[in-house]
Amino acid sequence: MGVALSYLRDLSEEDLYFIVSTVVDKRQDHDHICDLLKDKPDLVEIMLDDEKLFRRVREEENIFLKISPFLLFSILLLQAKKELERQSYTLEIVSRRERIPVFDARDASQLLQNKDVRAYLARMLASFTRVDSTTVVYKARGLTYQRHFSELDFDDVQELASLVELPYRYDFYKRLADISLFITGIYPEYTLNAEAPCDRTPVRYLGRSRRTLHDYEEEGRRYYDLAATYDEAREQGLDHVFSLLAEKFTTARKPLNYLAENYIYKYRNKWFA
Repeated sequence: MGVALSYLRDLSEEDLYFIVSTVVDKRQDHDHICDLLKDKPDLVEIMLDDEKLFRRVREEENIFLKISPFLLFSILLLQAKKELERQSYTLEIVSRRERIPVFDARDASQLLQNKDVRAYLARMLASFTRVDSTTVVYKARGLTYQRHFSELDFDDVQELASLVELPYRYDFYKRLADISLFITGIYPEYTLNAEAPCDRTPVRYLGRSRRTLHDYEEEGRRYYDLAATYDEAREQGLDHVFSLLAEKFTTARKPLNYLAENYIYKYRNKWFA
């Protein structure tokens, strides 16, 4: 089963009711319709594309109290796909105040037509709305060390991966690629000058090393490529998604740039952990 075909596993009962009550607004038997949809992911996918959902999530305050992050980002990515289809270019950030047109909007919208990619991007964005960290005790050169690691810190995850044997690095490689895509997609201004951090950017995402946009793109391609080689990726139906994201990393960040610039700019530091 592909990633998109398992959409329903990520939607809560509240999510499904939100979708039905918003889209099927001429009927009152919403609970009955929700029951009918529980084994019909294709119909849910069609309903997610209804623009009434986008209007509602833009208008309602505290939307995270009503629906899951996965549903919110699924709705926003579908809207970005439709808007990019009507455009010829995206705006590439080159300085804090300057954008230049790049004629790649069609490529970005075509990538979002892939349901598996779109579902993965929604899950990836949702994963950055919560914080997980761990404390690891390990030995090196005869000494015992205790180290706190955050999964939102690129250098932390990279260091933790180095402590794990190669066959068990899948989750770390996946996360390193995701961090690279998240930063270049949602916080692209941070990468403009690796020596001058933006005060409004959540530095804890970014690690101790300063990286440019090019650095993160190279890291993202590398780690999605590596993640795609693991059995876990094939078992989860993600190997083709990772390979595509590795091949089209720059294209993949453009819908996220569009989403950040047009839909969520003022909410970024509130929504993401």
